[in-house]
Amino acid sequence: MTTAIERIESVTRDKSGFDPARDIWGVLFVNMGGPETTDQIKPYLYNIFSDRAIIKLPLSFLLQKPFARLISMLRTPKVASRCRLIGGGSPLLRYDRKLAEGVRETLTAEFPNLRTYVGMRYIEPLIDAQLQHAISDGCKHLVMVPMYPHYCLATTGTALGVIANFLGAHRGAISIDIVKHWHDCGGYIALLRTRIEQALAQANPAAKTQLLFSAHSIPESIRRSGDPYVDQIDHTCQLAGYDHDYLLSFQSATGPVKWVGPDTLATIDQLAGEGVKQLIIVPVSFVSDNIETLYDIDIVMQEHCRLLGMQPLIRTAMFNGEPDFVEFMAALVREQAES
Repeated sequence: MTTAIERIESVTRDKSGFDPARDIWGVLFVNMGGPETTDQIKPYLYNIFSDRAIIKLPLSFLLQKPFARLISMLRTPKVASRCRLIGGGSPLLRYDRKLAEGVRETLTAEFPNLRTYVGMRYIEPLIDAQLQHAISDGCKHLVMVPMYPHYCLATTGTALGVIANFLGAHRGAISIDIVKHWHDCGGYIALLRTRIEQALAQANPAAKTQLLFSAHSIPESIRRSGDPYVDQIDHTCQLAGYDHDYLLSFQSATGPVKWVGPDTLATIDQLAGEGVKQLIIVPVSFVSDNIETLYDIDIVMQEHCRLLGMQPLIRTAMFNGEPDFVEFMAALVREQAES
């Protein structure tokens, strides 16, 4: 079966002669997206649950879209209430744009014709619209950078499918290099270690403390297909938590399928029973704050710890377009462009 990357390679423009120091080119940062307002919640959910790469139902060619309409209608009020508790909506796009602008400013002296774009999979600005924008700007080449450190069919993979479809309809319009993952890059691991040490410094030295990495779960069916996501998550945890006693769990499972575990809330229950009084939680599969950090961790898990008699959990700070994250991403882009 032809993969999305093979499809992209078959229709991409020949980049021989491309000079990043002279030519107009761009970086496309891709992410899942999140509703910035309550009006965006229903279409956002519909787009997610329509994607067979995330949830694939039996007879999905008949049932997927009716299922997506039903789930988006049922879940919208619940998601809206969560968005109101975190300020009205997801800040994900704002942070991704901050990063993109920071990378452009960092690299502009070396690459004066560099453009940066942010494309979301399930909410505007959509990936294919940003590809068209780059072509209209005169870009001869793009570097695609996923805002997911770890490759998964349900994240980077589905974004690559959109890009492959676009290039198939615009054959030879632009050349593209793909950064598939960066879960083990030294700069990324250093950023995680810094955030972990900052969080550990806030812990009560008299309390029994546990470092817990929490990653977004994926359906077991994706893992069984050979998807590398869980193994890459585990590798990141080994590198970032190598000199600490740590555990790994998974959060934010939803939908009528079996998901990878152990579940983070269940793990917290277990740790409380073992006498742990304070948690340091590292949201390892996320790089910027979103509903999964601001609501699932900061509100739901925090309250869960309180009810179990534990001290307030400490969550490591996200990167959120901060200068050290911009510096790392700029180096990643530079390396990809010059290679």
